[in-house]
Amino acid sequence: MEARRTKADWDKIIEKFNMSDQTQSEFSRENGINVKSLGNQLRKRIAKKNSIVKRSNEEWIALITEQRSSGVNRSTWCKERGISPDSMLSAERRLVIQLQKTSEPKWIELNPVKKTDLKLDKNDDVCWGIKICGNGIEIEVNSNYPVEKLTTLIERLVKQ
Repeated sequence: MEARRTKADWDKIIEKFNMSDQTQSEFSRENGINVKSLGNQLRKRIAKKNSIVKRSNEEWIALITEQRSSGVNRSTWCKERGISPDSMLSAERRLVIQLQKTSEPKWIELNPVKKTDLKLDKNDDVCWGIKICGNGIEIEVNSNYPVEKLTTLIERLVKQ
């Protein structure tokens, strides 16, 4: 049975193997090492070198912005930079969801004034309704516009 080796032992063995011109089988036989164990250790080190890069939200935002302004499609742009297109798309979706959660609309209560509460001359030209502005969108409806339709319209705009 093979003795249990420490990480430091394996580091020395891998370094020695990399310096040799031998195959894994030859090196293992010559040095009394299980060929499967050597292969596993080599794969672990390769996986660490190729491990996923963790990026902050700010880094993803910068990359997404750069890609969009480049005029090159996502897949090609990512390949040129060694970035997984799927990771970039996933990050973009995650950032959009986070943005939606943090920018939920703040609703205010409206207390409409009844026409009878106002003292107006019969000749006064008054338009009863509501005007909503925000994010470059303006909605203006008159007083007899159905509340249900207005609510649906606002909900759909908020989701976009």
